[in-house]
Amino acid sequence: MVDRFDEHFFLIAKETGGIEGLLNSLFSFLLRRTDYYYECDPGDKMGFPPGVALNMLGNIFKKYQDEHYKVHKKKSAQEYNQKLEIYQKKQKELQEKLKEQEEQQKQTQIQEQQQKQNQQNESQGQKDVKIKQEQNQQKNESFTHKQKIDPYINTYNGGQTEKYSWSQSGNDVVVTMKVPEGSNKKNIKVIITANTLTVKVKDQVVVDGKLYDKVKSDESVWSIEENLLTITLEKGQENIWKTVIQGDQEIDATKVENTKPLEDFDSETQGAIRKIMYDQQRKQQGLPTTEEEQQLEILKKAWDAEGSPFKGQPFDPSKFNLNNGQIQF
Repeated sequence: MVDRFDEHFFLIAKETGGIEGLLNSLFSFLLRRTDYYYECDPGDKMGFPPGVALNMLGNIFKKYQDEHYKVHKKKSAQEYNQKLEIYQKKQKELQEKLKEQEEQQKQTQIQEQQQKQNQQNESQGQKDVKIKQEQNQQKNESFTHKQKIDPYINTYNGGQTEKYSWSQSGNDVVVTMKVPEGSNKKNIKVIITANTLTVKVKDQVVVDGKLYDKVKSDESVWSIEENLLTITLEKGQENIWKTVIQGDQEIDATKVENTKPLEDFDSETQGAIRKIMYDQQRKQQGLPTTEEEQQLEILKKAWDAEGSPFKGQPFDPSKFNLNNGQIQF
């Protein structure tokens, strides 16, 4: 019947925090509600003689301890201490192993983070290089192809290449090319010799080669305005060029308009040309040429001269035939 209070004891142990709390509650109860601790005198009707209460406790404890040993082997303090030493050693080794594992894990995490950072840096570096290459490529494409879509660059009697456009007259060649933003005379270098042309823009060689024909280098000039580089090459002799740099794409020289502006001639030649053009225009209009007008003036004076059969009559040019500078009646 000793187990009929188990539920009460379980409840007390739970409420008091375990076995020690249960024992504290029990002995507190014996102290407060019983005479268990009272050491009586002879003839007293309460308490126990000195030592009896303690022996009672020891006997009861021994009784149930013996019951325990019937099921579980009794252990000595020496055996316990030996096992305790082994246990503590294993625990220490386990702690050291856990600490080592934690340190390795920490180092692994650091390495992984460093590797990830390196990969990100490398990836970013590759991206930066790619972006730089694309920017340079775009600059080069803009530099070498933009003039192709620029309708304001003159290609009269000339043509276009991937890097420049050009035009020409009988006396000179004009080379034009688009240059990047920020280009100026400080970062552009143009070298003109009698036979070669070299153009560098921001240390990048854009044009470098032998000219189609000789030029007057001391009379050749270049300028830059609004990102447009213009190079004027004064030809060594009046002729027609098929290209600017030997090896570049050539034009069909037979299609070149080989005319010369009137202003390029000296004043005497200009006067003669203007006279010819005036006479041609007069002929087309059915009017007398300059020479014929001069001859008619002479005839007018002769018409009324002394001894003329026409003196006193109205001047009639139809009576004369002006043919190739000859006067025929």
